[in-house]
Amino acid sequence: MSKAIEARIEALVAPIVSRADLFLESVTVTRGKEPLVRVTVDLKEGAGSVDADSVLQVSREISAVMDEDDPIESAYTLEVSTPGAERKLETARHFSRCIGHLVEIKTEAGERLKGRVVSSDDQSVTLSIPGKKGKPERETTVALDKITKAHSRIDFGSLGK
Repeated sequence: MSKAIEARIEALVAPIVSRADLFLESVTVTRGKEPLVRVTVDLKEGAGSVDADSVLQVSREISAVMDEDDPIESAYTLEVSTPGAERKLETARHFSRCIGHLVEIKTEAGERLKGRVVSSDDQSVTLSIPGKKGKPERETTVALDKITKAHSRIDFGSLGK
């Protein structure tokens, strides 16, 4: 599907998501016999996750406006969801939503870091990285523009806390 259709759908759903006090993370439309319209919503800021009732309500409202406006001429499947527990981190907002959570980062220099986000701002993220073989925990700050790849991770207790 074209970027124009995604932009049109985004314009339709953005007010609905905003009224629900959520953040519109993305709108994507896949090609195919029956396209998939994927709308991803998240909390605007802070820790926590979007509750199922909010996703359901937003989904119903988006479905109604999509039926009314009909931006895709063929049949399609609508999916409204959240980014998930393990997600790609690409913006300062993504890192600020991960404070206290485990992340993995790869830097331009090829360094791989795994630790908890201690703090984040528009320019950088600070991680608490556990020490290895009896060494103490350390904090390191990485400029966001030096990060080539980053993901949040589910913590199964491997890093304590």
